[in-house]
Amino acid sequence: MSSPDSWYPIVRFPKGRAPAAVVAVVVLAGGLVGCAESGPDGASDEDRKAIENVLADYLPKLGNAYANGDFDALASGAVPKEVATVRKRVHDLEMEASRTLRPMLKSFEIERINVWRYSNAAVTTIEVWDIDSLVSGTDRLLSSGTDRYRVSYQFKRRDEGWMVIGRRIEHQFES
Repeated sequence: MSSPDSWYPIVRFPKGRAPAAVVAVVVLAGGLVGCAESGPDGASDEDRKAIENVLADYLPKLGNAYANGDFDALASGAVPKEVATVRKRVHDLEMEASRTLRPMLKSFEIERINVWRYSNAAVTTIEVWDIDSLVSGTDRLLSSGTDRYRVSYQFKRRDEGWMVIGRRIEHQFES
């Protein structure tokens, strides 16, 4: 059964329902098309680039937040709860340890990105930071060094793009 103006047959299923085999083929084909756009970890090239850009912008601002207390700049790459977490860490460091950190990002490399359900991502990086530790409220240097870390991030896709919702140092490598 086909109409005179079309080249494809019209297939009708009883009671308007497709047989299970047809549904399975359509679902499988859709799944394969979705996989073709993603890497083995579920991240598309577009997501990888977007997340890398967020980190390239966010990490130097994170260093400035520790050094200068500029927390407002973090809002372009992190949700308010994460900005509040950074603010608390910096405050605790100054109050409990009587020191201020002046970190400067040297480099970062994304080890892994795992995207799921379109709007969530787990990201692991290797970051190298030059870190000066000073007595709080002074320019007196307590220590200086280069540290290398494995850091895990949680990202959430929002209307404005990918945003950091959590950051945790997994491992500090020996210098």
